[in-house]
Amino acid sequence: MIEQLQLTTLRQLTTSVSLARNAAGMEFLVVKRLESEAIISLFGAHVVHFAPAGDKPWLWLSKDAIFDASRGIRGGIPLCWPWFGPAPERVGAGKPQHGFARTMTWQLDGINDLQDATLLHLSLRANDASRAIWPHDFTLELDIRIGDELTLLLNSINTDTSSWRYSGALHTYFETAATEQVHIEGIGAVYADKLQQGKQCEETAFALTGPVDRVYLHPLSQVQLNTGLTDLQLDNHNADSIVVWNPWQHGAAGMADFDNEGWQTMICVETAITAAEGVEVAPDEQHLLGVTIKRKSL
Repeated sequence: MIEQLQLTTLRQLTTSVSLARNAAGMEFLVVKRLESEAIISLFGAHVVHFAPAGDKPWLWLSKDAIFDASRGIRGGIPLCWPWFGPAPERVGAGKPQHGFARTMTWQLDGINDLQDATLLHLSLRANDASRAIWPHDFTLELDIRIGDELTLLLNSINTDTSSWRYSGALHTYFETAATEQVHIEGIGAVYADKLQQGKQCEETAFALTGPVDRVYLHPLSQVQLNTGLTDLQLDNHNADSIVVWNPWQHGAAGMADFDNEGWQTMICVETAITAAEGVEVAPDEQHLLGVTIKRKSL
């Protein structure tokens, strides 16, 4: 995966973190620790790679992912903000899928190398391009903790003079051994099936046997995911739902940046806010959405 990015190191920032660039001019933070390694694109504040020492990568990245800042990156952990999926009615038509945070360049504000982890702090502030899409002032802050587990905390801060609402997701793509080896627990039984126009359905046990695009409406705060490679636990913070997605063969073939065989070795399990009303954030207030991905506790 690292070779796929074709990165050239620009300079060492700290003991664990270096700044790198690809041929298209995109910049990346490369984190190498004894416990793990990670790569984060400043375009989209996008974690594209995470692998604990001696383990296979936990995150899936399409072999055909596009790294030229022309569109969102297919794989890793895209940040969907200030909405998830198509723009809601309150925003209006003709707006980009999944908002704009994943297709803007973020600022690196700080790095802290600790004994057991590296902390990265990135931010995105309202600008002319964001206001043309969503006419509100905001500051987004993303804290990433990289150790033997991975934590993302996305803080939405209202710097406007009136309230606004947001929804979103930490749209995590996981690497799997094979579709039939995927098992998920803790997502609940009730889901809205987007392949059936949002029809509410119920299923007591999850099995990946075909295309899925589901919004699970009553998940636990802890979700268990067996990828066939690793037993993982997702500790979700302030999510109202979990989205599970795999486009299957036909869906993958319809996406230019999704390699045709990739659907066989991936599953999206997304920490999300999907309620139609979203979350209201008052002026000078903030709201946090987060996830910690770690090995399942024994």
